[in-house]
Amino acid sequence: MFPYFEAIAVFIVLSWLFENYLDWRQRQKLFNRTKVPKELENYIKLETFAKSQEYSLTNNTFGFFSSAYNVAHSLLSLAFFARAWGWSSIIAQFLRLPYAHSELVISLTFASMLYLESTLINIPLSLYSHFVIEERFGFNKLTAKLFVTDLLKSIALAQVIGAPITALVIQTIKWGGANFWIYVWGLLFVISLVMITIYPIFIAPLFNKFTALEEGPLREAIYALAARLSFPLTKLYVMDASTRSAHSNAYFYGFFKSKRIVLYDTLLKQVDQNGVIAILAHELGHWSKNHMVKGLILGQLHIGVFLYVFNTGIHNADLYRSFGFTDEKPILIGLALFSFLYSPVESVIAFFMNVVSRRHEYQADEFATELGYDLSEPLARIHSENLSQMDPDPLYSAYHYSHPSLIERLRQIAVLKKKKT
Repeated sequence: MFPYFEAIAVFIVLSWLFENYLDWRQRQKLFNRTKVPKELENYIKLETFAKSQEYSLTNNTFGFFSSAYNVAHSLLSLAFFARAWGWSSIIAQFLRLPYAHSELVISLTFASMLYLESTLINIPLSLYSHFVIEERFGFNKLTAKLFVTDLLKSIALAQVIGAPITALVIQTIKWGGANFWIYVWGLLFVISLVMITIYPIFIAPLFNKFTALEEGPLREAIYALAARLSFPLTKLYVMDASTRSAHSNAYFYGFFKSKRIVLYDTLLKQVDQNGVIAILAHELGHWSKNHMVKGLILGQLHIGVFLYVFNTGIHNADLYRSFGFTDEKPILIGLALFSFLYSPVESVIAFFMNVVSRRHEYQADEFATELGYDLSEPLARIHSENLSQMDPDPLYSAYHYSHPSLIERLRQIAVLKKKKT
């Protein structure tokens, strides 16, 4: 019998060691870089750069302990998979759930139990991150009450939305037969479109308040930009991000001829009107270049490949036996175990997706620059306010970041501006 348990455990540990190596490289870069890089001198003050380095070092140290914590949790979870399945059966019967002996009900109980366990065991890390690190650097705006409320809402949503989706996937696999992966793929595509549609309308407002941007020069300038680009802007909102964090952002959403733009209230405090318009020009560059559609297609191809490969290995008895399942092959367990087994491929795909995402960010910057907007100042301002890592280790950045660093973006913008002149 192939030692699947040992192979997965070794990969988890090796991945952790590799990421610790990257963290060490990043730590060395943070320690050795004490002066503002030449490309940033016109935008970033030394004290701001130093504080950004300190913030990154603090998160780097915290990341070392939190990653070790999570690796230990993952290994223990794998070791107790079969027992957890047995406990799920006992809990389902104790709660006198309908059809408590069925695989579907035990699977839903198992999924809920693991989600709750994972959520609860990560609360100490989340508390430390928000109320120690973020508080120390002036970013945390969460109260204890809001933290608990958000946590309870997240748990409730996971059950209300996650349980039916899990049940649909399991039943579709059973119904689909030898080619179940095609039907599950189609199901997940429909679900992704539904979630993209309902999340900003029904779910996001459960956590944040969205209000229409008041009449004034900024609103007029944004609608003028939308008209210039034929962007079908129908709603323009401000989100009360400051109730939770001082970090800032902006985004748009919506299908076809109904697009909506959301501005964080923190962004409006950090950047002037020209800066906000330049940032939105970048965001609309993503729309103009069809980056959202391309990302959706790549994501669906990713899911399709996973399901096809899973289809070929769903009946692998050795995989189940390696984790203590000798008499049964629950579909949900197979999905979970195969996800771990597939993780080396996932790591490569994640890196590739980062490469694509970074390329898209460069293209959006180029789009805004060609329109005549200078992103240099607003980008530097946002990075300063957020204490973002401005000049990371190249290998660390390539592996972890979906966006180019500030210094990389400023270099490209400088080249683009020279070409225009």
